[in-house]
Amino acid sequence: MKSFTKIFIYTLLLLSATGLFIYLDYSDTTFLYDDVYSVFMAKASYGDIAKITASDVHPPLYYWGLKTFSAVFGESMFTLRLFSALGVVATLLLGCFPVRRLFGDKVAILFILLVILFPVTQYLVTEIRMYSWTMFFVLACALSAYSIFDRGAKKDWLLFLVTGICASYLHNYGLLSIAGIYALLFIFLFRTNKNWKWVLVCGGIFTLVYMAWFLQLVNQIGMVSEDYWIKPLTINDLFLHIYYFYSPKEVWLPFLDFTKVQMMVGLIVIMAIQLIITLKVFVGGYREKDKTVMLAAVAFIAFLIPIAIGALISVTYLPVLVTRFMTCSFPLFALSLAFILAKAIKYPLYKKLTCLFLLLLFIDGGVRLYSGIKYYDRMEIANAKIRGFVMNGKLQPQRTIFLANSFSYHVMPRLQLIVPHNRFQVLVSDKTEDLRPFVLEKVSGEEFLHDEFVLVHQEREAIQSDFRKFRQSLDGLYMTTDSIHAADIYLYRMKKVTGLSTVY
Repeated sequence: MKSFTKIFIYTLLLLSATGLFIYLDYSDTTFLYDDVYSVFMAKASYGDIAKITASDVHPPLYYWGLKTFSAVFGESMFTLRLFSALGVVATLLLGCFPVRRLFGDKVAILFILLVILFPVTQYLVTEIRMYSWTMFFVLACALSAYSIFDRGAKKDWLLFLVTGICASYLHNYGLLSIAGIYALLFIFLFRTNKNWKWVLVCGGIFTLVYMAWFLQLVNQIGMVSEDYWIKPLTINDLFLHIYYFYSPKEVWLPFLDFTKVQMMVGLIVIMAIQLIITLKVFVGGYREKDKTVMLAAVAFIAFLIPIAIGALISVTYLPVLVTRFMTCSFPLFALSLAFILAKAIKYPLYKKLTCLFLLLLFIDGGVRLYSGIKYYDRMEIANAKIRGFVMNGKLQPQRTIFLANSFSYHVMPRLQLIVPHNRFQVLVSDKTEDLRPFVLEKVSGEEFLHDEFVLVHQEREAIQSDFRKFRQSLDGLYMTTDSIHAADIYLYRMKKVTGLSTVY
């Protein structure tokens, strides 16, 4: 492959990917709870971020980075989503440079293609979460580990240490991924009698630097073990984890553009072709003792280690495994598959199968793009419906009081972004309840003296019974004059009908 052709291909892939990511970030008008949580975290001070994450499940580094980025480029949802997209672009750049340098152009180009084509990437570039940057640092650490094994330069050890610390301070599954990389590097260095002692030195430094958060993590596990938001693993979760990267829609969304059967048939075909190619490469590579096949196996094992640890903890102690957590080591999966496809294209028949696989993956990603844009449009219509309800035919917006009970307050921060410049109050029995990072007014029943307000409720099965009881407590005090249902949000315009003034 000529130099100009290589530069053209890499440039085309990067520009196409960047354009797609910007389009997705601009089109995404949703206000999901996790995104909104990150938005409000970015508004907090650096010190408050450290304090809040100390009682949360995620380390603080991502929120510090997001806050710094928003301080320079603004706090719009589009800008904050771009920060996630930059993490994926940075991962693609690793493909352009260290992956190309270490493993050649075929592997590098296939790696970049796979990261772009896999539907899960569309989630990574739009969600205002830490996954894209975690996977960047996990891959950077893994590539540094390989460079250490290959040549052992001092800068490789430094990059190995620093990128591992960054990945671990971004997400707990970043920590598990780095633990797996450390273990694999130690095993290979020890077996070849290379500088394995330096892995222990790096591990010691890593432990000292990470100890502050590790103690917080242990404390958090002790606090949440009795009541945690992650549900126990089921057989259905097993299948969900298998096809998650390939899913042509967000896994929690309903089937509107295609049926579940249609989706599963399509994904089975794609994964079956991938399996056939993989088996051919591994059988042939085992006989030939091919280095590329060994690299594919090691990369896949490194990808699996954090998932296996999470699954083991989930089964034996506390549920800690969620499908999106797998994205922390996703580039290792893509790199492993890139090794396999690079080897497969040497065989005429399997070269055709590889092209078919990439074509089907392209179509799969296109379906994800189509369904995602339709979902964004539906959410924008719902948001406009909420704004219209709040305006209520008035020429000028007036400050509306929104009220939610403590079990429905999670929807309030979303409303703060959809209809800002209003008052958002949460009815609590204990004013010491910590709602950070959200900035909400906490009121008791005795303090709530308004004649009119908008009652807020969310379409969540777990809180329906509590809401019905709360709604019944308002009977005789307030009457409903108007209501809407937009997406998963219910709004009721309430007006006082008696002289009583206390909400219970």
